[in-house]
Amino acid sequence: MAVTRTISLAIESRPECIELLSSAVNGLCRLTALPATDIAQIELAMVEAVNNAVEHAYHGEPGHAVMVEFRLAPDRFTLLVRDRGDPMEPGKLGAPVSVAKLNEADPETWPLRGRGLAIIKSCMDSVEYHVCNGENTLTMNRLLRGTGSGPA
Repeated sequence: MAVTRTISLAIESRPECIELLSSAVNGLCRLTALPATDIAQIELAMVEAVNNAVEHAYHGEPGHAVMVEFRLAPDRFTLLVRDRGDPMEPGKLGAPVSVAKLNEADPETWPLRGRGLAIIKSCMDSVEYHVCNGENTLTMNRLLRGTGSGPA
């Protein structure tokens, strides 16, 4: 019987605490056969998800907990990001992403906000969001298909 290994970490809702989680997810991903590029995508998705909790659920207010649970199973790597702040608007995760044509030559015109969910969805194989008893949970899965795997 395959065992899922789990570790949970909590940080205060301050942007400077996210670096700790970033290092943790990077180290945990290295327990898999995933290449560095895939690990970077998972790390990016987790950072975006926690940033969203800090910025949107807690409106940048420190003093609140953001919990991240890492689950490593033989076939998948799962990240759960939990908070008790304001929930995401219903249907927002499933809404099509509208990306305006960027002027690649002029970074000043690039939007700085509103890309987090698109980034998360592009980095992970599946993303789900649930609210239960005042707790918001974003669940992100990455299948472990071996070298060169990536979101379909």
